[in-house]
Amino acid sequence: MVSGRYKIVIFKSERTPRYPQVVKTVRSSLEKLGLDLEVEEVDVSKNPERAVREGIISTPTIDIVGLNWRFIGLPTEDELMAVLESLKEEGETRGKEE
Repeated sequence: MVSGRYKIVIFKSERTPRYPQVVKTVRSSLEKLGLDLEVEEVDVSKNPERAVREGIISTPTIDIVGLNWRFIGLPTEDELMAVLESLKEEGETRGKEE
């Protein structure tokens, strides 16, 4: 099952003007694909230790935990959908094997 295996972490800052658009793109893409992934929002200005630990150098940054995929900035919906589609396909393949 895909939902328990992956998680999306969005790193933001109070000074990230495009942050609302990033969240909208992520949630819209998940909804369109029917994926139920946890989405965690981390404000690096309030949690700088985590930003350093995770190697975040710019915001917004989208990190898909479990996939080793990170996007710095605002991806297009098509870019994000392509990555998330691979998760959906993997989940469908695993479901048939189980």
